[in-house]
Amino acid sequence: MYGPDATLVGGSATYYPCRFEHEFVPQIEDLEALVDEDTVAILYNFPSNPTGGTINAAQRDALLEFARKHDLWIISDEVYDRIIFEGEHVSFLGAGYDRVFVVNSFSKTFAMTGWRIGYVIAENVEHMKQVTKIQYYLTACPNDAMQYAVLAAIEQASDYPDLLAKEFQARCDLITDRPTPCPVCSATAPRVPSTSSQRSRSLDTPARNSPLILKDGVCAHRERPSGRAARAPPFAYTIGREDIAKGMDLFEATLHRLRG
Repeated sequence: MYGPDATLVGGSATYYPCRFEHEFVPQIEDLEALVDEDTVAILYNFPSNPTGGTINAAQRDALLEFARKHDLWIISDEVYDRIIFEGEHVSFLGAGYDRVFVVNSFSKTFAMTGWRIGYVIAENVEHMKQVTKIQYYLTACPNDAMQYAVLAAIEQASDYPDLLAKEFQARCDLITDRPTPCPVCSATAPRVPSTSSQRSRSLDTPARNSPLILKDGVCAHRERPSGRAARAPPFAYTIGREDIAKGMDLFEATLHRLRG
């Protein structure tokens, strides 16, 4: 999503994969291998979509120290800061580093994603003035209806994100707390509802089995053309509880049959 923005200003994006085995937390030694004299910023999305991973205060401070060491900006996408399952969100804002922009979204917080209304904030006023120059010529401002909708949500539904998080936690539990553990899944604790805490470890499925999978109403697909994500399709639990339970029953029955 953000890569083309770098291209528009004559730069390029270097992508860093957050690994399942590290609970999707960036490793400083890996970042050290990627940074060079042309690097100007780190862009980090947490709590993450689609991994569900986030960071604690110590991990945030390690990233801040890395940014200070290399004189980097931090662009922190924290649009899921209100929809987490455990602990509290730890922001880069107010952490004592001047070169930080935080991106957030009323759309995600109040589940009105199609409206695409959000904001960017920094503690340094001069930095915000530069952002405003760019923003004005790209989007000008949100329309009145969207602004009034956000105001109504803030004034009348401030507890909605907490209720939403509890509901998504209950739906997640329908996947992770199955009576019989999934035979080919490994797990890590999710923090946001865009993915489940389980993923496929391995299942050697010959092409001839594909029609059987489809006949059972179960179909796995690759999310990426290559890489580890392509071998590990996630479970979505943004649907209703009844559909989740029914889907998991079908999924597990198909896996057991294919494994023979």
